Amino acid sequence: MSPLSDPEDSLLALPSSTTADSANTHALRTAPIITSDALIHLGPGVIPQRAVYGRLLSQHAPGFPSQCRADRKAKGGAGKVYVNTNAPFSALVCGVQGSGKSHSTSVLLESCLVKDERLGTLPEPLSALVFHFDTAAGGGLVQPCEAAYLAALDPSRAGNARAPPVKVLVMPNSITNMRRVYAGLPGVTVEPLHFAPGDINGSRLLSMMKLADGQQLPLYMEALMDILRSMETNFSYTAFRAELARQKFSPAQKAMLNIRLALLDSCLAGGDEGNSVSRHFVQGQLTIIDLSSPFMDPTSACGFFDLILGLFIEAPCTSGKIVVLDEAHKYLSESSSRLTESLLTVIRQQRHLATRVVVSTQEPTVVPEKYLDLCSFVIAHRFSSPLWLKTLANHLSADNNTVDSLFAKIVALRTGEGILFAAAGLGLKEDDSGGGKVEPLGRGYVVVKSRLRITRDGGHSLLAVQADEAPVPAMNASVPSAGMQTPPQQRANALPAGMRTPPESPPRNQSSAGQGASPIPSSTAQPVKASPGLPSAGQAATPAAPPPPSSPPPSSSGPPPTRKRAPISSCNGDTNVTHLVSYLESQERIDGTAGYIPFKQARTGISARGAVIAKNNRGIFERAERMGFVEIMTSAEGRRYVRLLPL
Repeated sequence: MSPLSDPEDSLLALPSSTTADSANTHALRTAPIITSDALIHLGPGVIPQRAVYGRLLSQHAPGFPSQCRADRKAKGGAGKVYVNTNAPFSALVCGVQGSGKSHSTSVLLESCLVKDERLGTLPEPLSALVFHFDTAAGGGLVQPCEAAYLAALDPSRAGNARAPPVKVLVMPNSITNMRRVYAGLPGVTVEPLHFAPGDINGSRLLSMMKLADGQQLPLYMEALMDILRSMETNFSYTAFRAELARQKFSPAQKAMLNIRLALLDSCLAGGDEGNSVSRHFVQGQLTIIDLSSPFMDPTSACGFFDLILGLFIEAPCTSGKIVVLDEAHKYLSESSSRLTESLLTVIRQQRHLATRVVVSTQEPTVVPEKYLDLCSFVIAHRFSSPLWLKTLANHLSADNNTVDSLFAKIVALRTGEGILFAAAGLGLKEDDSGGGKVEPLGRGYVVVKSRLRITRDGGHSLLAVQADEAPVPAMNASVPSAGMQTPPQQRANALPAGMRTPPESPPRNQSSAGQGASPIPSSTAQPVKASPGLPSAGQAATPAAPPPPSSPPPSSSGPPPTRKRAPISSCNGDTNVTHLVSYLESQERIDGTAGYIPFKQARTGISARGAVIAKNNRGIFERAERMGFVEIMTSAEGRRYVRLLPL
């Protein structure tokens, strides 16, 4: 050893050393988000498992160009944003109803479960777990979890993809009702939620009984705690119940204990290793825990979620896992402290547990502040509450000086658009020479638009009147002001797509073709005072534009149906759906094939059979599709068609 050498220097990595390069490579491989510019610069091998989240609309970070190179060069490509599904991450997706929040959540699930070259690369699909609880169940209004729609591919975008298997686990006493709720979703299996006796330990039992740390306990609960302490090393739920029965509790105390344990007992009844919830945690499968029930309160639901989360983390799955808290604002609260702490523990150890966590909520204010501090990235869709932005701004890496401009952008976001914050996300920072260097976004952010799904979308809005007969003009289309006349040479451009330029006005003494209007005799014609912007009585009035030409329906020999028709008994007494199926069957017998029929024609046919429906209301078609009887398709002009699924 040289007398001038310092042995302590041997462990100090130099900036150009292999050790330093290894650290940089690790940071690149574990980045939660990466833009297409950065991925092209690094090469696709850096992140071998990734998925397209959507299109990159703009970048707002110091030193970064406002647009990707593909958008600036206009060579037909588009700037994209990728999610690194190869590395564990934690994410928050928020926004009001109709902003695209649920769509984004399903896009993230697709990214982890569906193999398709249009989505990205997925050598090793993950095991997915979704927690769902609907507080509206108390009023009898139960809707299926939107994540369950991943079980069915969208007919127009299916391609060669295969939908993942979807299992929905529900409370045993709600199995009949919940199977009816999910009956219209093909590929979804609904089973009762069961635990094996070995799934329960003392800590999980305390969570199920809604006992938080530091909470002052009633006297009879002290006796229960003594029993649990005596079984700390060898817990048995059967022995625990037997010891509890030997206690001399008053009838009121026994009633309170039974109320707390009744839900757990129902899941343990008949439960064993063969039907335990743990056996559903397998690679490539989506498991939904749907606890929507009139007999379930949010606190009890959080107790079940906490127990199941622990079992999910313990389950062996080498490819990795993803946990989604769907509509978290319906059950996350101060009383869910055990679930919150369990989530934070998972996030702090996510690299060692190979687990990704996504919280989807309308209100970011219900999300624990520590979770916001630990988030890998946040996708903020449209909302209009300054308080929500203030909550996010206190925990995000964004520059506080841009809060006002940020709020203006969030309020103006369109459906599907969002602002993505990811301090460790990677983009390409360009220099004056035209070169570039991959750098973290840091305190910047990007504006994105989520991609289309290849599975069915169950989160669309149900409107009172569905405008399925005519296309809708774009939001940025210019509309003439009241009283203004469109020049003839501009009429074709001013009309919505699919509408023809109105013909010249016909002579006064004859009706225009197709109008059937009789000429007004001159002897009975009364002078009418002309209004500003309207023709006078002596002028020829320009008739209204004729209806758009009807485009031919999609070919009946087009893409074959991807699923079979459900039995008619599953319509649950819906008379209108029964009329629709009967009418389509009659058309199939006449035409010899199950071709597409316009909504308008189908409405006329089922109305003649006694169905009572509002004009332009397509709710009956949506229900029939959810129940698994028909398939709906939209033409390029925006018109809607329906066809019967095969038996």
